[in-house]
Amino acid sequence: MIGEAANELTDAAGRAVGKYKRHKFRKKVEDSPLQAVDDPAAAAVIMMYAAAQDAGPVTAQVEEAIRREVATTMGIREPTEVMVFAKWVAGHVADANSVSMRYAKLWAQKLNLQERRDFHGMVQRVMEESGTYGESQTYLLARLAERLALTSEDRWPA
Repeated sequence: MIGEAANELTDAAGRAVGKYKRHKFRKKVEDSPLQAVDDPAAAAVIMMYAAAQDAGPVTAQVEEAIRREVATTMGIREPTEVMVFAKWVAGHVADANSVSMRYAKLWAQKLNLQERRDFHGMVQRVMEESGTYGESQTYLLARLAERLALTSEDRWPA
């Protein structure tokens, strides 16, 4: 009887600790969804959405441009899930520069030079599709190229 009570008490304590840890994790994810991403492909899609948002509202035309890049350039057969997640995360960021700063190390570690070139081109094409391409977009692309360790030759091959 005493043994059963001790086991029940231990189980209850274990459940409470588990619940507390889950709560802390959920809070962390809710506070900063950027920190929860460790996949360079998902980070790239987040960057495309953030760059598009900096240029203006994300229209159906821009969504289609992102979908096209994800499907063709990245080779993701069913892009809906990653796009929904990326759009949600991008909605929690202040600006696209913070996204590129946050994921620069991830991209440098996980992507080779050609993949980084392709990624830079994807962001540029999505921004062009958004319609407003000005000084701030040029600056954003320059900062992204810098963080991807791309030279001007790497960005625009001859």
